[in-house]
Amino acid sequence: MKPPVLLRVASVLTLIFCAGHTYGALAASSRDPEQAAVFMAMQAFPFEIMGARRSHWDFYRGFSLLFSVTLLLLAVLLWQLARLANRDSAGARPFVASLFLAYLGFTILCGVYFFIAPAAFSAAVAICLALAFTSARTG
Repeated sequence: MKPPVLLRVASVLTLIFCAGHTYGALAASSRDPEQAAVFMAMQAFPFEIMGARRSHWDFYRGFSLLFSVTLLLLAVLLWQLARLANRDSAGARPFVASLFLAYLGFTILCGVYFFIAPAAFSAAVAICLALAFTSARTG
């Protein structure tokens, strides 16, 4: 398969990952009493940090949404990289390699700290990137 197609597949997978992550981060889920107690405790004790009062909940929610924005950015960059690879696949290879390493890191971190769905999406994108890298002309 040609690198632009693989990069567009990676872009769409990343966009789906972004949508799922954002939905999961924002959706109100029914929580058992223990989960509710943890989330209430995270919200109940704000502290001063760098001149602002924040709680652990603020960091939890903020980093979650920050990751959604990052995934959206990556989806756009992968789509743009596909256009570049269509014109100059060898020139796109360093960018593809860098993104492959990032997604390999995502896969490992998602597998260790989260659960199968984000690890599977990250792994699928990493595979697309590895294939795009190896199928790109080097000269």
